[in-house]
Amino acid sequence: MDMLLRSINIVNLADIFRRHHGASPAPYLIAKERKALAREYAVENGIWEDLDNHFRPDQPIPVIKRSAYRNYRRIGDRTVPQARAGERMRELRRAFLALWLEHPKADLDYLQDLLWAYCDDWTWVMAAHEGRAIDLGAATLGATLAEILYVLRHQLEEEVTKRVSHEIERRIFDPFFNYHHADTWKSVRHNWNHVCNGEIIRTALYQIEDPLVLANMVHGAIQNLTYAIDGFTDDGGCVEGPGYWDYGFGHYLAVAEALFFRTGGEINLLADEKIRRICKYPLAVNIEGPLRATFADASQGYMPARLALIINSFYPMENLYHLCERNEDGTLHLRDVHELATYNGEKASGEPDSSDYLLPELGLVKLRGDEGPGQLTLMALAGNNGVNHNHNDIGSFMVYKHKQIFFVDPGGPVYSRATFSTSRYESVFCNSFGHSVPIIGGRPQEAGREYYGTMRVANLNGMNGEHMKCVTIDMTHAYPEGTVKNLVRSFTLDTQANRLWLQDAYLFEEVPDSIEEAFITFHPVEVQSGGTSVRIGDEEHGVILSAPDVVGHFNVTVLLEESKEGRTSEIIRRVTFEPHEVLPAMSIRFLIE
Repeated sequence: MDMLLRSINIVNLADIFRRHHGASPAPYLIAKERKALAREYAVENGIWEDLDNHFRPDQPIPVIKRSAYRNYRRIGDRTVPQARAGERMRELRRAFLALWLEHPKADLDYLQDLLWAYCDDWTWVMAAHEGRAIDLGAATLGATLAEILYVLRHQLEEEVTKRVSHEIERRIFDPFFNYHHADTWKSVRHNWNHVCNGEIIRTALYQIEDPLVLANMVHGAIQNLTYAIDGFTDDGGCVEGPGYWDYGFGHYLAVAEALFFRTGGEINLLADEKIRRICKYPLAVNIEGPLRATFADASQGYMPARLALIINSFYPMENLYHLCERNEDGTLHLRDVHELATYNGEKASGEPDSSDYLLPELGLVKLRGDEGPGQLTLMALAGNNGVNHNHNDIGSFMVYKHKQIFFVDPGGPVYSRATFSTSRYESVFCNSFGHSVPIIGGRPQEAGREYYGTMRVANLNGMNGEHMKCVTIDMTHAYPEGTVKNLVRSFTLDTQANRLWLQDAYLFEEVPDSIEEAFITFHPVEVQSGGTSVRIGDEEHGVILSAPDVVGHFNVTVLLEESKEGRTSEIIRRVTFEPHEVLPAMSIRFLIE
């Protein structure tokens, strides 16, 4: 992708801003005609009731205590300071929303007191990122405050507006241009770039009126966003997983929309074929509803309605609405002021996307069996072990059947200091031990771009007219040198029977002491037939895993303590199969039905 604004210099950009003087980066937030409809949506989506029941403008302003902030430095725990910051941010958004909706409990003084409290904070940087001039939290807070000042500019007292604007200048704009603050996120190829550059641009669009000053402020930041787009594979894949697509690319969508409105459509950051492919990525990783591929530091969840709405205002992708949380009548479930202000009754029409997907450069495939109550979906991963938010999981897979995921990727852990240190791969959520991949002679996969897999797929979307779909992943180079001479994992999905064959073919120069095939699940497991098969889940709607062609034994280990690092209450069960004999050349085949 070419550099954003490659043919538009600062003077050209200033001219564009000047031509559209007075244009709003969020016209829907200041349009009076949107208010009545937004109030109706607020009632229908429980937002009005939430304000009725939980918004208490008479309560004390939540304090972010020094001891809470210091919890991270002292013991590496991020949850305490983030919980305190989240509590105040929820109050700020409720107070803003109440005033914007003209709710009976709206209280201008309470909102202004919250704004004042943020000005009193000694830093806007999150505890886990202390030492940076600007981080994800500071940039997002700056944009949130600037948006409130802009939308409620005729209601807020001048004293409050001036002080908040001064703090935005001091904490966001000044350090952004200060070369002593060498924050490398400006050109990284991951979510930090989207969030920080994107939110600083949005802040400037709200705060700065002079066209030349505004252009000088945002031109470089817009160009910096190019590096974040470079972090996606050319097929539109997000190496950080769907959660960071929501978060990182979500901020890109938000700033693209704001710039489009502010420039009368002259600056369109979504007008690129690669961007269109990135917009389709959620369809490739979705299984059903909120269930999706949880490779990398991901979690299950719905696609935010705001992102689907923005994308559909540029590209027709109505299937994305099937990925959003919906109300009983099929309308999208709305949660924030942007969704309330831009929603026009869009619904998920027709049937959900049931296609197979292959993202060859990302190394991800989704294959579906025939529709019906026992429909089986396979998600499998190749790629490399050197990406941002990496897990050592080349060849890992997920299997969905009977409306449940039986073989899982456990997703990301609750973040702590250890998560982003040399101790990262001590966590079962990040190392090979917590994924459905082999351990060979006690050796797991290792981290780094030099550890990779390659993928081939046959009969995608039934193109050959056959009922067998196949995936082959060469996992040889995912393991340390000398572990295995050749290792190829293949999946064969019988779409008519909705059953799956998995085969690992090994070739060794030095035969290891053991091979441990692993299968990760959150479901109860029962070893059957003297250890030759296991039932995962209940008898009526579970699946059977067996190794019909190899003499060996299944075992189950419940990772109770390790599971406490997870983001949910799910308990990891690690199902293993060890063949009784390891040969220089051998194949182990499993059946899932």
